[in-house]
Amino acid sequence: MQKLNHYYWCLIPALLFFEFVYPINSFAQPFSVRASVGFVHLPLSDWSNFFSEHGTYYQKNNPNTYFALSLYYSFSDRHYLELGTELIKSSASLSDMATAADIIDWKFQGIPVTLGYEYRFPVFNEYFTPAAGLGASYFFSEVIANEHYFQTSGKRTGNGYGLHASAAIISRLSESLSVTNKVRYRYSNGMAFSDKSGDIKVEFTGFDISMALGWTF
Repeated sequence: MQKLNHYYWCLIPALLFFEFVYPINSFAQPFSVRASVGFVHLPLSDWSNFFSEHGTYYQKNNPNTYFALSLYYSFSDRHYLELGTELIKSSASLSDMATAADIIDWKFQGIPVTLGYEYRFPVFNEYFTPAAGLGASYFFSEVIANEHYFQTSGKRTGNGYGLHASAAIISRLSESLSVTNKVRYRYSNGMAFSDKSGDIKVEFTGFDISMALGWTF
């Protein structure tokens, strides 16, 4: 996953390079790509019930950073299809209130593959365009749990689905470069890692904000 993080950060200077070397008229081209970084809030409320008892303290680590890469296809001036993926990470822990020592901690990682639709409203002016979107995602995910009393750990993998709605402002920098600021609300489910009673689940409804650099080609 470190290589994947490195890939996202390397994409941004690459987009800038192509913009200055190969300037392209964005209104004449159907494809564009966005590289995003943002913050995601995942409540993960089910985790507090796992191995929880009197005298323990449950803590979620929110918000968390995430990275995304999306390809857009324009089939009219207002309507766009999106195919994208993300790297989402989150974590939580359960500790003893008397000693403040960790009892167990969890590290979650998800990679959703998303198919979405974006509608771009009439522009405020030549530099700002409001947009709204809908999408569905299929998640590939894993949780690593570390139990500190007995020094044991385990990993579970699972798949799930998600739906989201978003609102954005697209700011045009040049004919082929833009910056997109987006707020998104997401519902995700179906990622319980087994059917056993008390087993950890990854079922969350959360929101995220992001900033993306886009290049039209």
